[in-house]
Amino acid sequence: REELFQGACRVAVEAGQFKIAWVGRVDEAQMKLVPVALAGAEPEFLVRVRERLGLYAQPTAGEALSAEVARTGQPAVCDDVRGDPRIVLPDLLAQHGVASLAMLPLMVANKVVGVLALFSEEVGFFDAVEVKLLMELAGDIGFALDHLDKEERLSYLAFYDEITGLPNRTLFLERSAQHLRSREGSRALQGLALMDISRFRFVNDTLGRQRGDELLRQVGERLQKAAGEAYGVARIGINSFGISVTDARDADAVALAVDHLMRSCFDVPFVLGDTELRMAAKAGVALYPLDGSDAEALLRNAEAAANKAKASAESLLFYTAGMNTRVAETLSLEGRLREALEEGQFVLHYQPKQRLADGQIVGAEALIRWNDPRRGLVPPGLFIPVLEETGLIYDVGR
Repeated sequence: REELFQGACRVAVEAGQFKIAWVGRVDEAQMKLVPVALAGAEPEFLVRVRERLGLYAQPTAGEALSAEVARTGQPAVCDDVRGDPRIVLPDLLAQHGVASLAMLPLMVANKVVGVLALFSEEVGFFDAVEVKLLMELAGDIGFALDHLDKEERLSYLAFYDEITGLPNRTLFLERSAQHLRSREGSRALQGLALMDISRFRFVNDTLGRQRGDELLRQVGERLQKAAGEAYGVARIGINSFGISVTDARDADAVALAVDHLMRSCFDVPFVLGDTELRMAAKAGVALYPLDGSDAEALLRNAEAAANKAKASAESLLFYTAGMNTRVAETLSLEGRLREALEEGQFVLHYQPKQRLADGQIVGAEALIRWNDPRRGLVPPGLFIPVLEETGLIYDVGR
């Protein structure tokens, strides 16, 4: 876009023989015209102009000509810059030999997106015929901008989901493949999970497509917030999301990560308009290299595992069935640890520290224990790793 603006200014000066040309881009957030391209004058000229251009949302007494054009969408001409109150920086224009100027709106979809400013050394240069020709030039620039906007949108949609703003299936697989290539020979596990929202069709059928899209947006936002920089997330199907867990210690760590993201999404109800809904999801997980040698195979097998989970009472299943028993035990342990935290089952045991030289007690070491009502005191080695993987260790520390 900036290259287009700069090229238009250069052509106006070199081929159109205008003294100076600049283009300003409309900044909708600040309701301001921001000059971004210039030809025919030194960069300081644009700096001076940028400092003086004000807001254009409302007409003001003595507003700049460019602000009038940005506000109204109509071209404006000044036949003689001397004494015209709409002209900002008349001394600067006089220094550059400018006698007259024209400001032309750049339009996309009937909306002003910029202003093309052209300056001449001749008084009264911009007659009706000249302005008509220049409006055609402005129209060509607007057409090119519209084309660029559509190209950018198509490029965006090729890799990102329009509803959630998350990466789509294509980009998710591409990034996963790049990561797998970079980790060849690593002993750490790489996991891909497919998470499928349960009863999504029910939401669409009863509340409408708009509410269904809003649910997807909220799931995407929660996923992204919970994942942070640690995990990759994407929307890869109508009601399916992909999760990438990299450099995990073991299958339990992968399962705990996916379970954490699912809890972050679905433990709290969704508010869709006037309706509050509790939703749930099922997930399938595939591990590299055990369940596939590339990203495509891993995602395909994660989808197969998710389908098995949907047909079972489990919320998460691995593609390799042998892992599910152990992982189920880990997830069950996580649930019991959450209960233990809520019910105050963690206790501290203090072990004295003795100085060997004289047998004097010089301190104490605090050791955490879990007083499980079913199993009694549980040693830390059996539950600390799960607390660390789930982040519950911080809550226990408090």
